[in-house]
Amino acid sequence: MAHQHPPRARARSRAGGGERTAASGVLVTDLAGGAAGRVAPLRGELTLSFLNRLAARYHLGLRDLLAAVTETDGRQNVAGMLYPDSEIHLNAQARERVCALSRVPAAVLERALPAWTRAEPHAHYPGGPAGRLTRGEEAVAPWGPACPACCAARTGRRVPARRYLTPGERVCARHRYWLLFLPGTSGLPVPVGPCPEVVDAQRRHVRLLRHCPAGAQAFEVARAITGSWWHEPWTADEDIWPARLKATRPAGADPGWWKVAGRDLVTYPETVALARLLANHSVQERTVTESRRHLPYRLGELPGLLAELADQLGRRPWLAHHLATVTHGPLFTWAHSCVRAPTASAPAARKALWAVHSAHRPRPLSDLFPHPPAADGTPPVPRPAKRLRGHSLQAERAFTQGLAHARAYYEEHGHLAVPKEDTPADYPLGQWLANTRARHTRMPAHQAAALTALYPWWNAPWSTLWQRIWHQARDHTQAHGPLKPARGFPTTSFNMGEWLYGQCTRYPTLHPEQQRLLTQIGIDDAAAAAARPRRRNLKAGAEEALSHARSYAAEHGSLASVTSATVHDGFRLGQWLANQRNYQRTGHRPLPAGRAQALTAIDPWWCPPWHLTWQRHYHRAQGSAAGYRLQAENGFNALDDPGAADWLRRQCATYDELSEEQRQLLAGIGITPQVARAAREHARTALKRPGATPAPDVDDEDGTTRRAAGSAALAGRHRTRRATEPTRPREPRSRLGHRPDLRPGFETALAHARAWHAEHGNLAAPRDTIRNGFRLGWWLFSQRNRAKDRARRGLPPSPHLTELTAIDPWWNPHWDLHWQRNYYRVRDHINAGRPFDPAARIPAPNTVLGTWTTRACLQYDQLHPGQQHLLNAIGITAQTAGHWQPSPRPRPHAEALRHARTWAADHGHLCPPIKTVRDGFPLGTWLDSQRQLAKKRTSPSPTQQVLATIDPWWNPPWPILWQRAYHHAHTHPRNPAARHWLHIQQRGWLLLHPDQQHLLTTTGLVAP
Repeated sequence: MAHQHPPRARARSRAGGGERTAASGVLVTDLAGGAAGRVAPLRGELTLSFLNRLAARYHLGLRDLLAAVTETDGRQNVAGMLYPDSEIHLNAQARERVCALSRVPAAVLERALPAWTRAEPHAHYPGGPAGRLTRGEEAVAPWGPACPACCAARTGRRVPARRYLTPGERVCARHRYWLLFLPGTSGLPVPVGPCPEVVDAQRRHVRLLRHCPAGAQAFEVARAITGSWWHEPWTADEDIWPARLKATRPAGADPGWWKVAGRDLVTYPETVALARLLANHSVQERTVTESRRHLPYRLGELPGLLAELADQLGRRPWLAHHLATVTHGPLFTWAHSCVRAPTASAPAARKALWAVHSAHRPRPLSDLFPHPPAADGTPPVPRPAKRLRGHSLQAERAFTQGLAHARAYYEEHGHLAVPKEDTPADYPLGQWLANTRARHTRMPAHQAAALTALYPWWNAPWSTLWQRIWHQARDHTQAHGPLKPARGFPTTSFNMGEWLYGQCTRYPTLHPEQQRLLTQIGIDDAAAAAARPRRRNLKAGAEEALSHARSYAAEHGSLASVTSATVHDGFRLGQWLANQRNYQRTGHRPLPAGRAQALTAIDPWWCPPWHLTWQRHYHRAQGSAAGYRLQAENGFNALDDPGAADWLRRQCATYDELSEEQRQLLAGIGITPQVARAAREHARTALKRPGATPAPDVDDEDGTTRRAAGSAALAGRHRTRRATEPTRPREPRSRLGHRPDLRPGFETALAHARAWHAEHGNLAAPRDTIRNGFRLGWWLFSQRNRAKDRARRGLPPSPHLTELTAIDPWWNPHWDLHWQRNYYRVRDHINAGRPFDPAARIPAPNTVLGTWTTRACLQYDQLHPGQQHLLNAIGITAQTAGHWQPSPRPRPHAEALRHARTWAADHGHLCPPIKTVRDGFPLGTWLDSQRQLAKKRTSPSPTQQVLATIDPWWNPPWPILWQRAYHHAHTHPRNPAARHWLHIQQRGWLLLHPDQQHLLTTTGLVAP
């Protein structure tokens, strides 16, 4: 802003400090005499603009007035630099001086000046008035020049002013001015008389803000959309904006400069029209209906929206064709959020619908204006491109790194459908792409364009698994020729054929882009309708699995190491073998005799009656013991595998508890009863701690030197530390292994254990058991842990624990203690004389004891011999368990669908209240959960497809409460509540969904 000082003021400015003080004295004298009169503020005026008009009224320069307002002991108390586009914030004392100078009350100034009390600046010199200057559109708020004619009529003087302007106040309709903000200036009023559509747009804009709650937010979204169009290359069909740009250009202005400065003015009519269109609730509903609840991949999937947009903007038909290929930008983000809005909560959906992300906001004019030429006439230096706000340099570097890895992956695989957990070249590319897809609507345009140029389907609105399988199907088509859907896809694998048939069955509900991709591999509407399911040859599948099992056993020596996740040569051998083991053990689906014999021929112990972990350890020990003579007298320390040696010591310690088959297997590697006794004897007689003198070295036959078997060879980190420490004196031990000072405590705990056993008949006390103030449960828990730890290390049981064994032989079983407690409950049940007959299923299987009995009978062959012994004591033998046939597995949702059909037959719909319970089944809750699941899926599940056949409107796109009210009105049309509801629907008819209108008119509730 260029400030012209009056001659008298300029003379005082050029004078020294004494003359400035004299000027302040004159100003005070004028204020006391009231020579200047009252200076009224304009509504929404900037505080600095008001001070500028006040200074002009006193015939002073603005700097002189600021010095007088903020003077403290002869020093000016103003922070910041004064620019034409600055604003000032004053503290309370400075505001009092301005009120006195302008003769306007503070309350009037506070109502008129938005920044009057916005901030309370701190003074450089405390104790006096102060001010702080700020500048820029973003630092304060959007503003612009006041209309010159309106300002002159209001103030009676031709002094320019600046006002805070909302988007609807940029046009002075009376005098036809566009109030343009220009950074670094005081603004520019631009005449818009040659463009009457700008004034008409301002009137429509005011009506939109007055009648639509979301009008201001819709205008910001529309401004971002038109701003993105403005900076794109204009097509040859666009002739409205160039003509308007030329008609509004100020005289003598550079065309390139005016194209940057006049962006908001030239696009204003289209911005208002677009805002009215986006804020229209009917347009939003039609967009959701047109999308068929599929998230759009490109705007061409919404032709109705594009056609209406082209009509409203007067650019039909070329604009719709131009926008059809858009996959990014603010308009695509709005359409994406509009489709997602019905599946989200109302506040979150409204917030996402009108959100304008930093990457889509129009850049400020200060970032776009070129540098002016230098004073000597040299050409301007190009301004470096600024990063978009909200995107740091670190984020740009991270994207560049991820893009490089994505390009390498694409060159190798031909797509970017990377699994989320994949980390090629030790870079988490799958997670990076997943994060990028999650924010693809908020990405900068150059990043989205780079990924789209690399792979167009990087952010497809369906799963990456679908995309990967589609690529496999495309590769199969290129290698083996066209698919044959009518013949059940005979050239594909079974899994590929099943997937393709599933796509054919769901073809009408697939995303339009998915249908287009399937068309590329030969599956169109006609082919999908004629598709037949792939009939799997079970015999061929079993032979393939057996061949993989033979190959795996030949490579690894057995099938024990096969886990459920094992994949052999691309075949999921682990899952198949786990299913065979499950069928063999539970009897849900008896194995064919030939298959069981074939598996037994491959590995006789492919499905052992004990846990597979034991079998895996056995094969590990067998491989380690091959070529060695097991030496039990030194604890199998000659084995190279310490884990195998430790496992063999544990088996020897528990040798008497093993089954006969396990003992036979151990005998095959040299573990006989004599060897097991020798190993236990070695563990009993081994030194408790390493000796002070290291064992001598002994030369083997092959010349290698090893440490002699002894305690020092077994010394670990803690034993080595203890061996280097001096020997500490120890108390003499008792025969039971206790220190004398601990024996009384053990006797006390043992007394509590005897008392508990006398009362309950066992020592399976829960961990939180407290008896007479003694924590018996925790004490028994610690004793079990110590006993199990000694067994794991191959040590003999502690002598003092034999007293607990004398109280209860099963105080520390090899199985879960929860099973033992349930066993004692059944035993107490039998001792109480209550009925118990496992063959007749008494107690009933739906009770706690019946459930445990059922599981014990079904898993009898897999239980420990000790468990089988206990079950024999209560009448559950192998013969009894053999008569217990497992109940068939219920079909998922079969019962629920049966109740749904019954309800629909009785009531004619599937919209029961959520608390509805039918024959003991919570039908209302189940249907509500199915609706919630349907909102999260991109395509309906088989259960949801069945529900749609029962009632097409079981999950309507509008609230379910409306659907229930509709059914109530349809059933009871004369009910007063139903009539009142129908009256409400008639009043809001234009706001209803087209399908809602169809339901009301077809049933005759509302006249068409």
